[in-house]
Parts: sequence; structure tokens; C-alpha cells
Amino acid sequence: MSIGNTRRATTLLTFVANDVTAATKTGSVVDLENYEGDVALGLDAEAGGSGVTYAVKVTECDTSNGTFTDVAGATFTTTGANAALVEQLVFNSDKTQRFVQCVVTVAGGTGTGAVSVLGLAAPKYG
Repeated sequence: MSIGNTRRATTLLTFVANDVTAATKTGSVVDLENYEGDVALGLDAEAGGSGVTYAVKVTECDTSNGTFTDVAGATFTTTGANAALVEQLVFNSDKTQRFVQCVVTVAGGTGTGAVSVLGLAAPKYG
């Protein structure tokens, strides 16, 4: 499959908008009802400052405003202290609940860094 076919066959989704992050934050709720199969996520985190680390995970829920729980195996590598990280993670939308979101946990030291998580998903009817 060429990159052109991939672009036409997937939808770009924002899980965590690019933002300077100094404290734990929860990204946007993403409704997976109209998608199927694997969802590829890309994390881009810049070095956060002295001792700062970022732990990013995917959580799920049956409703958009309910209690979200962790998606098994859908956790990025925690960044090293004051280290940047670019990483990909894939989870299967057919095996998760309808609504998902990413949670960024900031720990250690002081400082801030920009963090974003974008995803590519295949529409069911596309």
C-alpha cells in the first residue's frame, strides 16, 4: 500500500493536542464508533526539564463521561528524566470500549515540555 492509499484510508485523530505540559493532563475523549481495527498512536514529547518524566497511557469507557480504565498493553514508554521521546503504539479498536482518551502523568523535578499524541484510524464505512 502506498502512502497515498494510507492517507485516503485513514483518519487523523487528536488524542492530546500539542501543548506545554507541567502537570498531569487528560486528553480529548475520542469516539471510536465509526472506526475499526488497529489505531496507531504517535507520541511526541520534548525533554521536560530537570528530572521531569512523562508517562502516557490509553484509557477506555463505554460512555464519554464515565469512569475510564486503562487499556491493557496501551502504555507508552515513560520518558527518561529531561529526555525527549518519539514513539508509536498500536491498539485494536475492536477490543476496546467505545470511548478512549490518553492520560499524561507528569512526575519528578521542575520544568515543562510540549507533549502531543496523534492517531490514525481506519473508518468502518470509508
